[in-house]
Order: sequence, then structure tokens, then C-alpha cells
Amino acid sequence: FMNEGKMKEAIAIFDLNAKQFPESWNAFDSLGEAYLKNGNKDLAVANYKKSIKLNPDNKEGIKILKKIK
Repeated sequence: FMNEGKMKEAIAIFDLNAKQFPESWNAFDSLGEAYLKNGNKDLAVANYKKSIKLNPDNKEGIKILKKIK
């Protein structure tokens, strides 16, 4: 959905994925990316932070978080 510009649908799927797999850093990373592409920086930051907390080696997430702050 995200590649097709359907951000609401992408966010809904990524949100469901994060709820189903709360220990998946990648689920929160993807949700953060979707929020960022949808223009919601606050939720993007929150989800990237959660992703990095779950996986401190998430270098791309760290890089993006620094860029949007």
C-alpha cells in the first residue's frame, strides 16, 4: 500500500502488525516510516524510538530519527 501512496491503508496494516508482534522492531520501524511519509512526525518519532529500543543496532532507524528531529 505504501508504494502505491495509500498511506491510510499502509498505516492500518503496519499498526495491526505492531500490535500483533509487539516485540518486532521491524514492525515499529515500518510504522514509523509510514507515519513519516504521511507527514505525522510525532508518531513517526514515537515508532522509530520504539523500534530502536527493541533493536539498538537499527542503524537506519537511528539515522532517520536524527534526521527528523
